[in-house]
Amino acid sequence: MTTENGNLIQALSAREGDVICFVGAGGKKTTLYAASGQYRGRVAITSTSHMFQYDDRFVNRVIEDYSGTWVDDQSRVVAFSGKTETPNRVGGLTADRIKGIWESRKFGLILIKADGARSRLVKAPAAYEPLIPAFTNIVVPIASAQILGQHLATSIAHRPELLSNIMGIDIGDRILPVHLAQLLSSEMGSLKNAGNARVCPILNMVDNSDTLTLAIETARIALTLTKRFDQIILAEMRHSRIVEIISR
Repeated sequence: MTTENGNLIQALSAREGDVICFVGAGGKKTTLYAASGQYRGRVAITSTSHMFQYDDRFVNRVIEDYSGTWVDDQSRVVAFSGKTETPNRVGGLTADRIKGIWESRKFGLILIKADGARSRLVKAPAAYEPLIPAFTNIVVPIASAQILGQHLATSIAHRPELLSNIMGIDIGDRILPVHLAQLLSSEMGSLKNAGNARVCPILNMVDNSDTLTLAIETARIALTLTKRFDQIILAEMRHSRIVEIISR
């Protein structure tokens, strides 16, 4: 079934008190910021891995080197970061630190970037990834639909050797919808460490009719390969836009 829905929060069926983890590549931060902007209540943003500094266009306050306590000034969107020695980056928080923020009940949603992708369009998780807290309600695997038709290579992929195994193709081969569907439905790929959380994948960067056609095919194949999720959101998150929702 194909439907349209312009609101990401509604498309994810997110509710007050939810903890949402974003994993994968091809627009995690953009999607996270879109979600924080569309939610009407207070939002806490954080990560379990290193990332670029938070964008003050989307964040009202950044609490750096968070150690478990802070003075709450009622800012609507608050980002929490850990320590790092890397310039222009922020450190991630442990699950225990994030749980403390969640249990404070000061925020309607907790949004977490749970892995890194080195600005690539698609990735496969390493052995230690993703770092998804056990109390997470929703996991949102993301991949860019722009990879469809491109060749598997380091220019677009983080850890292409792992993607090769998951997708069932060689490095240098053209990525077809069935290959991306394999990643989305794989317990070693997009579903890794999701635990009991509800999973709702997003195919991002669907910005033209050709890409939309390929993304729809990918989503329909993925839904036949797993029962782990019931819908895939096709989106263009740079403009906070839901293009279509493909469901069973």
